[in-house]
Amino acid sequence: MKYIILSLFLTILVTNAVRLGHDSALNKGLKYYRGVDKLSASSVSDPSPMWYTQQVDHFDPSNSDTFQQQYYVNSTYYAPGGPIFLVLGGEGPLTAGYVTGHFVVNLYAQKFNALIVAVEHRFYGKSMPKPDLSTENLKFLTTQQALADYATFRQYIAQKYNTGNGKWISFGGSYSGSLSAWMRLKYPHLIDGAIATSAPVLPQLDFPEYFEVVSTSVGPTCSAVIANVTATVTQMLANDRASVQSIFNACDPIVTDLDVATFMESLSGGVAETVQYNNDNNKYTMSNITTMCAQLEQGDPLQAFASFNNRYNTFSGANCTTSSYNSMIQSMQDVDPNGDNAASRSWTWQTCIEYGYFQVGESPNQPFSSTITLDYFLQQCTDIFGPPGYQYQPAIDWIIADYGATDYQGSNVILPNGLVDPWHILGVLQTTNPNIQISIIPEGAHCSDLYPPKPNDPASLIATRQKEVALISSIIYSK
Repeated sequence: MKYIILSLFLTILVTNAVRLGHDSALNKGLKYYRGVDKLSASSVSDPSPMWYTQQVDHFDPSNSDTFQQQYYVNSTYYAPGGPIFLVLGGEGPLTAGYVTGHFVVNLYAQKFNALIVAVEHRFYGKSMPKPDLSTENLKFLTTQQALADYATFRQYIAQKYNTGNGKWISFGGSYSGSLSAWMRLKYPHLIDGAIATSAPVLPQLDFPEYFEVVSTSVGPTCSAVIANVTATVTQMLANDRASVQSIFNACDPIVTDLDVATFMESLSGGVAETVQYNNDNNKYTMSNITTMCAQLEQGDPLQAFASFNNRYNTFSGANCTTSSYNSMIQSMQDVDPNGDNAASRSWTWQTCIEYGYFQVGESPNQPFSSTITLDYFLQQCTDIFGPPGYQYQPAIDWIIADYGATDYQGSNVILPNGLVDPWHILGVLQTTNPNIQISIIPEGAHCSDLYPPKPNDPASLIATRQKEVALISSIIYSK
């Protein structure tokens, strides 16, 4: 999978060595964020992090343990009685960028005199309910616990800032987009409305459609080039692995079948990420689909793809292509909450126990390797978290029953999806619920509407942001 997800990847704190979960739209690019993309109308300086004493377990009255949950506040635009925009953290660390203009939330806050509050997700960044990320501790990393965190935190902020009758709007994208929709569903007395962008609300064990949409988004010619390279590399791995390792600058020798799958899955990363964030107003990728495919379609396909892959690795902060299954597993077994793969370990846990989302290459309608199988990902769950021999089965049926999946029954919610984005397949694309809005962005990628506007935005993206403003306005000014 793409190192996110649900949202997520990036480093989130993740390197090219890890390709589990999905890229987090709300966290991925913040490592590049240095204030240069703040809204020009904003004179906000980065606020300091703040801390809330949160319960470790909301569902065991006998457990009184607490932890410090990180959050940021921007009150620059706030006027008493104004709304509160609650930006929900997803599968990665929180930064000040959440409230200082990295997202379109600031534009909306200026328009509505809103207080912006962003809160970090448990077991990501510095919000650690337990000292480390051991499997025993990760039992407290669930969607239910995270939503309960946000509910109690909301009450705390309401009291601290005396928000009175101010309306609460939650914001999220990717996994946190699902959380935003579910906050309104589960806590309608606390959240008055929600923006739930690119929200993969449908958990799914294996997700072959991800690569199928990648194929569709790059177009038949570019997809054929990638498929040709996949076939060439597959044949070379059977006869001349040393050349493959040299051409693609493999981190380690490719020895076992699991190494082959790990290497081939790594080769899908640059293309898939370019598609997922195509033309989004962020700094998450080094090119867009048009530029990438123009490069891949010139000259020798193998050399062109290898050049793209190696440049992608450098851009992503890696100096080689992941190729050793055991090395990848060992890095993911690190339980240090400050480790390089901490966020990826936490998100992988959520995919293994709740969501699946495993981006397999077993469909004939996509250009990547068929060695990327469901068994390959489930084996990772066992090898990373143990115990040996345990078969992980994500609680997909429970997530669907608890939140409704694509039969979402909340209200005052808008659920935008871009059709270029592979994650749209798991989103709400149509509904019979008159109380929610679906907004389709044919040219849009992952969380396009959450980023500040740019002059060449397509009409469908402009219309989506207008719908969001209209929804917020209707909530704020309703009697």
